[in-house]
Amino acid sequence: MNLTQEPPGIRQPRPSTVVYACSGCSDAGELADRIARQLTREGAAEMSCLAGIGGRVKPLINKAAAAERILAIDGCPLNCTRHTLELAGFKDFEHLELHQLGFRKNSCPVTDDRVAIGVSAARKILANGEIIVAIQKQPELTTSI
Repeated sequence: MNLTQEPPGIRQPRPSTVVYACSGCSDAGELADRIARQLTREGAAEMSCLAGIGGRVKPLINKAAAAERILAIDGCPLNCTRHTLELAGFKDFEHLELHQLGFRKNSCPVTDDRVAIGVSAARKILANGEIIVAIQKQPELTTSI
């Protein structure tokens, strides 16, 4: 038996929500990535590889196609996650844009609080299918000497 195939009569469960993050090189991309990973750890979604979607890697395209829902998380207004999914033919997905939460590229260092804000926004999207944007006041950075 080929180990990559499932035994006859046994179906693999369909992933309910698959999440993709831009994971770009800025702090906003890192924040998107950390939010997606936290959603996966919590069991709210299953993170998959956006680069594989862009590269049209068949098993990863199939995983996205089999998902009941897709959540795209973009760190900045360039929306690379959204564009990558759309170019691969996926049009029906939820979209979290971190800049709508007040996070700005190259000025939002990743913190646990910022990850928690993003996870909360993602959970609202997954619960409601949409997000009511409430700009979060970013905590002031303080330094101690």
